[in-house]
Parts: sequence; structure tokens; C-alpha cells
Amino acid sequence: MRRICLLAGFLFLTFLPALAGHSPPKIFLRIHVQTSGEGQSALQVAKIKIPPSDEEIMIRTIPEVSERNLVGVSQDSNGLHLTFDHVGMVNLNAVTAQNQGRILVVLIDGYVIYAPIIDEQISNGQLDIPRQISPQILALLQDLAKQNIRQANKA
Repeated sequence: MRRICLLAGFLFLTFLPALAGHSPPKIFLRIHVQTSGEGQSALQVAKIKIPPSDEEIMIRTIPEVSERNLVGVSQDSNGLHLTFDHVGMVNLNAVTAQNQGRILVVLIDGYVIYAPIIDEQISNGQLDIPRQISPQILALLQDLAKQNIRQANKA
């Protein structure tokens, strides 16, 4: 009986975004910040390994910025450039101002793609990642950014 309830709950949560008029994203982009974990419950922090050394750090489980805030994506010889909406810009500004010396962790679909030590405040809403990503992932991120812009224009 318990398994049936868990399955029903999982299915409900899976299709809830579709019922609300939104489809779940095809790709997840999450930006987290390192934390000491002091004064936080086990639900508020998670351990993650940072490549290439597999150093284990703790991050806040709720992302500072996510794919919902993405409004621009481009890639050139200098790397990947992500641009965020006003909410993402404010959050990125605040987290980089308040967490100098900690690690900013950028995840795409659960994989760490960038984990720099925060050494300066990012106030322009753009995060530059000095690495290339595959054309398929780039296209998914660009489509998501366009979808976010369309959604914002409807509101």
C-alpha cells in the first residue's frame, strides 16, 4: 500500500507542471554556493564532489539561480556565457558579494561544469564560464532561455 501511495505521489508531482500550463525543463541549470553547514538542517545542505580532485564540499540545497532565471546563452572561443533575468541578476549579485572565498558551483543536469572560488562580485547578471559545452546542450539551454523570455513577455 505504501508503495502505491509513493508511486501516486511521484506521478502527481511529475505531471503537476504540465497541469499548471508549464512543461518541465528538458535541461537543468543550477547555481549553488558552498556553505559550512553550521546551523543548517540536513535538508538545507548537500555534499558534492568538485572535479577534478573530487574534493567534497557542502552546498546549500536550494539553488541561488536556476534555469528559470536564464534569458541568454552564447558560446565563443572564450567559453560559455549565461545571462540571467532580474531575479537571477539580483541573486547572483548578492551571493557573490556575500560569499567571497567560497566556491560557486554550476551544475548542468547534476554534473559540475564549473566551480570557481568567488573572488569578485558579479553585478551584471552574466556568468562567464571558461569552457565549451556540447552543441546539443548549448541548443537546449538556448531554447530554454527563449522559452523563459516568451513566458516573461506573457506576464
